[in-house]
Parts: sequence; C-alpha cells; structure tokens
Amino acid sequence: MIHDRSLLQSLVGAGYRAHCVASSREALEFLETEQGVGLLIVAANACLSADLDSFRNLTDAYLPIIVVSDVMDDALMDRYQDAPIDNYVVRPVDFRVLLTNIRAAFRMRRLCKHSFDLHGQLLSYRQNMEVEQELAAKLYNTVVESNLLRTEAVKFSMSPLTLFNGDLLLVEKTPDNHLYLLLGDFTGHGLSASVGATPVADAFYGMARKGFALSDIVQEINLKLYNMLPANMFLAATAVALYPDSKTLSLITCGLPEHFIVNDQDGSYQTTRAKNVPLGILEYVDFAIQNFSVNGHHHLFFMTDGVFEAENPQGEEFGRERVLSAIKQNPREGLAVLQASLTEHTRGSDQRDDISLVQLICDVDKIPWQSSSKVENEHQPAALHWSSSMEFGIDALRIVNPVPVMVNALMEIQGLKRHRQAIFLIISELFANALDHGVLKLDSSVKATQEGFMRFYQLKEERLSSWLEGKVRLSLSHKPTLEGGRLIVKVTDSGDGFDWKMCRQRLENNESLHSRGVKLVETLCSSLTYHGKGNRVTAVFDWQN
Repeated sequence: MIHDRSLLQSLVGAGYRAHCVASSREALEFLETEQGVGLLIVAANACLSADLDSFRNLTDAYLPIIVVSDVMDDALMDRYQDAPIDNYVVRPVDFRVLLTNIRAAFRMRRLCKHSFDLHGQLLSYRQNMEVEQELAAKLYNTVVESNLLRTEAVKFSMSPLTLFNGDLLLVEKTPDNHLYLLLGDFTGHGLSASVGATPVADAFYGMARKGFALSDIVQEINLKLYNMLPANMFLAATAVALYPDSKTLSLITCGLPEHFIVNDQDGSYQTTRAKNVPLGILEYVDFAIQNFSVNGHHHLFFMTDGVFEAENPQGEEFGRERVLSAIKQNPREGLAVLQASLTEHTRGSDQRDDISLVQLICDVDKIPWQSSSKVENEHQPAALHWSSSMEFGIDALRIVNPVPVMVNALMEIQGLKRHRQAIFLIISELFANALDHGVLKLDSSVKATQEGFMRFYQLKEERLSSWLEGKVRLSLSHKPTLEGGRLIVKVTDSGDGFDWKMCRQRLENNESLHSRGVKLVETLCSSLTYHGKGNRVTAVFDWQN
C-alpha cells in the first residue's frame, strides 16, 4: 500500500497483513525482498502505469491492483490504460466497499494462480506426451516400416493425421515367392489407434516369412486383436495375396471401402467390397476369400476411408467417382494421378483422417519382389545327425498346413536360414502333390487355364471337407557331409500313386500352367526319386558352408 496510513490501520484491524510505503522506489525495494505480496493498493497520485508494470514483473503470480483516487475521470483512466487495473475506489473510501473489492481481487489472484498451475501441468503433460509419442513412433517405425518389403510392384502413400499413424501397411513375400500385403485402419487416430500395430506386424511378418497361408495369418491377427483391444476398438483391413504360379489375386476384405482392379490395356475394372467384419470384433471368423485371375496389366488399388471422406472447403467428399476417374485415366501411374486429384480437391481444407493409398502391380511374370529379399546373416551351427517324422490324417489335413511348422522347426534345429526358400519350396511342393493328387485325387489338367486354377482350389476345398479317409506322412532327416550337410525329405501318401516314369518324360518339355513344380524341385535338389507305385518320394538337398 502506498502512503495511506488510515487505510493501513483499517486493513490490519480487518485481519490483513499490510505494509505502507511512501514511494514507487520503496515499493520496488519491498517487492524485491518480500515474497508472497498478494495485493497492491495504490494512491492515484503516487504511481504511473509503467511503475505498476514493474511491480507486477517482480511477482511470480498475478498481482491485483486497486487504485484509490479523489475523482474518477478520463485523465485517471488514461494514466493507467497500459496497466490493467482490477478496480478503482473513490475517496472518501467506504471501507465495506473496499473490503468487497479486496476479496474479489484475491479471488481473481487465486483463479489466475490456478490457471497458471494448470497451464504448467498441461505444458509438462504435452512435453511428456511428445516424448512418449516420439519413442512410440520410433518403435512403430522399427517394427512396421523397417520390415516392409520394398518392391516396385507396390506403390503407396500414407499421410497421417497426427504424429502417429492409425493406418498401417505391411508387405512381405513368402518363401515360395507369393506376395502378401495388409492395409489396416485402426479405430480413431494417433497413438491410441496404433496400440495394435506392433502385434499385428509381428504376426504378419513372422508368419509370412514362415510360409503360412494368408487366411491363417488373418485368423491369428484377428485373435490377437480380439484378446488385446477394448470392445470399442477394431481394425478395418484388407489382406492381399498375389500368387505368380497360378496368376491369381486373393483378397480377404474386412471393413475397408471398396477396392478396384483395373486393366491398363482397355480400362476395364472390377470392384470388390468388404465381405467380412473388421478384425478384433469376433473371436473367430470364417473369412470369405475373393479370388481373381490377373496378369501383368492388372493393378489393384485399395485405400482407407480417409480417401473417400476427404472434404473440400465446401464440405463435399472426394467420393467413389473421383477415385475411379483418377485411377482409370492412367492405371500405370494411377497412384500419382489419384494423389494429385485428391490434393486438388482438398486444397484449403484441413485433413480430418489418416489417408493411405496403395497400388499393387500384378506383375506375375517378372515377379519384381523375388530379388528383394533381405540377406540374412546367421551363425551356421555345425551339421548334426537328426531325424523327425509326422503323419497327418484327413481330419488334421482339413485344418493344418504342416509345411511352415516343420520348416520352422528345421530352422530352429539346424539353422539354414540362407536356404529357407529352397527348402520351403521342396517340402511344400512335395506335400501339396501328396495331398492334392495322392489323397484327394485331383487332376492337374484342371489347371490348364488361369480360370482353371481357381476351379482346382475350389474342388480341393470341397473334397477336403467331404473326404472320409486319407493320410500323408512327412519325414525329415539330416546328416553332416564334408562340405556341409545333407537334408533328406521323404513324403508318403495313402493314394493310388501314378505312372511316374511316363510323367517324367512328359515333364521334360512342359510349358503348361501346371505340373511345373516337380521340375523346380529337381533343379533345387541333388536328387528326386519316386518309389513303387509313385506314392512315395525322396528328395535330397545338399548344402555347403
């Protein structure tokens, strides 16, 4: 308080601690040494606006100021226009009015302090959140993006709404050169929407590299998310498999918007829509699979709903027709055209959702991803003596593909990751022949055309579900050699066999769409020998250190 001892006595009598100074200089000295000053009462003739700013700069919280004056006029207001005053009191001072103003000033101080504390807490929370998001984003990039198979067959663009992307794209090839993709869109945005990205990526990459079927991978991801996510979260996704050997494209569509398969020769297109519920909602789903015959002129365009729902400044969504128009203009460069069209449409408006676009070039002849595999550096353990054998009855054959399991077990026992692809191709081809032709008695000639491939696998599913008996026995043994080791694969089925001598002669000049697997196995193996009536086969694979 400045130079008004009568008010000082009244305030002390009202229970306040008060201090009286005679000048601005004394006030500054007092504020520099005394902590916790909560209110300043100023005589109008004692201070200027600049003085009051100096007083406030010396306190660590808001300092209310009440001005006591002989008269309220424009000159007084001008005097303090640059230093907001909480209240004015005119002499003679009505002490009850002054006390009311003091209480109001202290309430304002408490509110300001509370606001200041909240601001500090929010700032600290924001800083911590940014650190956590940066750490989570680094982990996300390590698990998801660093594992993504880069190939010219896949073009994509991903634009997150926040630092953390709620969409994810996974790309990997299998040991038998099938290409798998998964595009997903988690509920919500940002960090909370990406909680499931790591387990999804782990399941996808781990199982794809071991050669599991696409449907098995999607089932595993669905179960992981069902057990992990809260009820209000799920993953809308599409899983894609491109099979060069059968020139087939398979899609498991789970809640994403429609996709388009465009032929760049004539501009024709096919539309595929979601056939399954999003992942993580139900514990078990019998996923419907959509199959399409494709060649190098086909392009699959699939995207998250952020593309369709992107709005221009007038609130008009981008929509299906604009998507189609863009990708049909020039399918080979469809992704770039679509991006440009989307950018032009949304110019001047804020992004409202994560936006992800993917173009898969169905180049089943060149197989551009074949040379994209990572070189695996592993310590090769010494060659060991060991053997393993498993037999699968018809009930097990309906639901189990033992090839990835046995190949993975072999990798765990003997290493050989550098030879995983060759070993997988050998075992999977021999097992498939035993099951398809031996047990299920399917004729390879059905696969004489691209459409026949789909018919073949339809017949396979029908017979697997209705066959009453049949079995396949798979045996693996290994022994050291001077150069490295020898893996011996034996496959026996309960079928009637075939004339393998005549079949060998026909395979010499085979250029058809079917029966090429045996020739491939022969090129990979040191020897391939059929026994008896043809329902037993032995393949020998020699590897070197």
